[in-house]
Amino acid sequence: MAKSVRKKGNLKVSKVLTSPFSIYWSRINYIVLALGIILSILGYYFLSVKPWNSATSLYLAPILLVLVYLVFFPLSILIKKKEPTEQESK
Repeated sequence: MAKSVRKKGNLKVSKVLTSPFSIYWSRINYIVLALGIILSILGYYFLSVKPWNSATSLYLAPILLVLVYLVFFPLSILIKKKEPTEQESK
């Protein structure tokens, strides 16, 4: 994903690196990913709350972590950018 740039008179070649995610990921992908990371940290915090047999440790934390790993993380990868169609550009 790097483009080579040559300047006349110089033999120095510099590479301009572009992110491979800029093609596929939009702002909404990053928001969903950040929300998933925050919820997973919150789930692990609830899992560590003492006493170990509290409702948050036994019920809330596992449900939250399963939701994050099965919904938010895959959703952040699978959401696609909307590409303009020919009808919208007219």
